[in-house]
Amino acid sequence: MAFVLANIELFAAFAAVAALLGLSYSLEGMLGYQSTLPGDAVRLMNAGASVLDLRPAAEFAAGHVRGAVNLAPSALADWAGKQRKTKQRAVLLIAAPRQPVFGIARQLRTQGFEPVHVLKGGMRGWAEAHLPLAK
Repeated sequence: MAFVLANIELFAAFAAVAALLGLSYSLEGMLGYQSTLPGDAVRLMNAGASVLDLRPAAEFAAGHVRGAVNLAPSALADWAGKQRKTKQRAVLLIAAPRQPVFGIARQLRTQGFEPVHVLKGGMRGWAEAHLPLAK
């Protein structure tokens, strides 16, 4: 107990980090998506997931995941309306750094798409995992 009291700042910092980590995971679930590592994304794609690349067209043209559809967030409703038969498949979103995906994931879930995944690290994470790019 003396050790804990002598290092109370360290234990408080540890508790805060643990709480924030737990909050981050629960927020993803509440917001309607799951962060997915590139290796897991490949498994989703092999199982038939729809891949939506939400980055600007120029970034998409510079390199993208094979089979991905480049889609502006404003065109999401049109795309979703045409996907009646594929709503039971997973959807993988690829976003630009700092591009908000919460609303997009929520919109997809409201329209019946489930589960919704977001590629963790975006295209940088994909490239760092040494996975192939299409141009």
